[in-house]
Amino acid sequence: MAERTHWESVEQHLRRMKHEDRNGDWSTRYFVRFRDWKGKDRTFSAGTTLKGARQEKRRLLTLNDKRVDFEKEKERDVTLSEWGSRYLSIYAKEKRSIADDQRHVRHLCRILGEHTLLSEISLAQIERFKHTRKSETHRGKRISEATIDRSLEVLRHMMRIALEERIIEHVPTADEYTKLLAAATPHLQRIIRCCFETGMRSGEIKGLTWAKIDWDEGFIHLAAEDTKERKPKKIPISPTLRTVLQEIRIDQREGKVAAISGHVFTWKGKPMKEGWKTAYHGACRRARIVDLRFHDLRHTFVTRKVKEGWDYKRIMAITGHSTFAVFQDYNNPSDEDIKEVVSGVLPRKMVR
Repeated sequence: MAERTHWESVEQHLRRMKHEDRNGDWSTRYFVRFRDWKGKDRTFSAGTTLKGARQEKRRLLTLNDKRVDFEKEKERDVTLSEWGSRYLSIYAKEKRSIADDQRHVRHLCRILGEHTLLSEISLAQIERFKHTRKSETHRGKRISEATIDRSLEVLRHMMRIALEERIIEHVPTADEYTKLLAAATPHLQRIIRCCFETGMRSGEIKGLTWAKIDWDEGFIHLAAEDTKERKPKKIPISPTLRTVLQEIRIDQREGKVAAISGHVFTWKGKPMKEGWKTAYHGACRRARIVDLRFHDLRHTFVTRKVKEGWDYKRIMAITGHSTFAVFQDYNNPSDEDIKEVVSGVLPRKMVR
């Protein structure tokens, strides 16, 4: 089943997006849209419940009435306590585990510091939280690993939403990527590296064949039917990815890895299906990494490239994101432009 997305207007300035995944499961998310006092069209994610979305709409329109500069507001960092309150009131309000989430947020604020800026939370602080919780007791019993992991799952969910809202620039995953590679088998490492180097979706990686790789031009060519957005795209091959691909090709020629129907990545002698994700989650457990989805590596690619200073239009040409669709239609980067993104040379000119 193909994924489907349906948009509808709920009321003035509020739209609802319904998304059906390949399993037929539906999810809902609300967005506030209006033209601000500067005359600029604005779109803000407003959570997954109508009540929370209406609260967020009132908050944003009030800010607009006060002529708040949304660009500066977007850059303003928030504290862990501030974001925890917003997370609980908007994003987690309808969850069955809301009471548990409230308790986890309280412990996070207590140990990490309620006035700690969200952008300052590091892996070292997360380790400190784990160590502190392990030393504590509740009703005479030590705090279990499962309870600590659940607190960290809540924290990661909070930070992932903050990343989507551009309140923070990154989620601390770089060290986790290194740990993940160390815990993965060589076969799985190549799949992880491919996503990390390209931002490709798992479905695009599963369907990748040698015929789609242009070694001379240095591109992976994906047809419209290969992508979620149903548009063709060209993904530049970084030096690291080229090495990975060359290793796979040699292993297939020598019979060390199964060569099946021209597929680049195979799993246990067969074309890749969903079963390989069991190995991925196993590697996460061995690396003691909590709640790191494979799709998060795609987020990491985008975050790294933005942080390096690359302009959005070139990054989006690689990832195929549909956001700023009109901007993309009128600003198409050349092949050489987007190849520079993985060349290792910093951008000559910043274009926003």
